[in-house]
Amino acid sequence: DEDEGENWPWLFQDAFSVWNSLTDQWDGMSGSYLGKQMAGIKDIMEILDIEDPREVLKIVKIIDNKYGKEVNKKNKDAQKKK
Repeated sequence: DEDEGENWPWLFQDAFSVWNSLTDQWDGMSGSYLGKQMAGIKDIMEILDIEDPREVLKIVKIIDNKYGKEVNKKNKDAQKKK
């Protein structure tokens, strides 16, 4: 649905926009998700005209932490099934 997230508070919308713009980092040996590459996040925030970068950064880190735990758990579970 293209309207998904439309009613979320603007801080969360901004945080997801920033998070989606960052590059994923993966461990080549284990296939584990290491998190988003944070280099350049300030530039992304400036380009996206983020009003409250400090708060958005906090939310981006929370999103990435939760996403990383979920992805790595799924990968670990898939490895166990092999």
